[in-house]
Amino acid sequence: MRIKALLLGAATGALLTAPALAADLPIAVKAPPLVYAPVFTWTGLYAGANVGYGWGEGSAPWDNYLAWHYAGWDATSYSGGSDPTGWFGGVQAGYNYQFTNNVVLGVEADFEFGSLNDKLNYSAFDAGLADQDFGSIETKIETFGTVRARLGYAMDRFLPYVTGGLAWGTVKVSENWSSFTDGAYDPFFSGSASKSQTLWGWTIGGGLEYAVTDNWTVKAEYLYADLGDINWDSAANTSIDVKLQTVKLGVNYKF
Repeated sequence: MRIKALLLGAATGALLTAPALAADLPIAVKAPPLVYAPVFTWTGLYAGANVGYGWGEGSAPWDNYLAWHYAGWDATSYSGGSDPTGWFGGVQAGYNYQFTNNVVLGVEADFEFGSLNDKLNYSAFDAGLADQDFGSIETKIETFGTVRARLGYAMDRFLPYVTGGLAWGTVKVSENWSSFTDGAYDPFFSGSASKSQTLWGWTIGGGLEYAVTDNWTVKAEYLYADLGDINWDSAANTSIDVKLQTVKLGVNYKF
């Protein structure tokens, strides 16, 4: 009987201490699933706006122009030129596709408007006729734009790129002159003339774009454009060869 009692007491004690021992055992907890942040891609449509500064070169044979119009006069002179410079602003839109090797190929079109101009002032004097003329010729790029391919290499959110394609610009040339005889204004020999023409040429350049968020990007860009010639005066064989360099800052929204 004593042995049975001892065995029964031991068993009862084991049952009573089992919950306490179980409470001390570690409990297996299932780990939360891993969440991976999506990798940024430059692929997609985008549109935005920009501001910048441009400086042009409108080389023209102004010495020959004045010599033709004032042949036989005692003296002609001029100052200034036909190199339009100034600020501009505009909009752009395009599409990029990023390949698996991080090469980015895209196309972009932009439209710019602003006030890029330059003025040439001239004078001519004829002592024999007591005549004197004063005039000015203004060269102005009113609007311009490009349609370009872009080739870049994505370094996560940085995109350095080169670009090139078509360029166009609406160039206006206007002249005003005043004639004086014996110091008196002569309206008969005074006047004005102007010509506006949309020129087509080519452009090349490069830039750097950075994605601030998955949708908003900022960029800096340089372009060189050769717009070709505007035929100002066929009789005097005078054409203005218009070239333009621009730097601009822009912002885009990627859809």
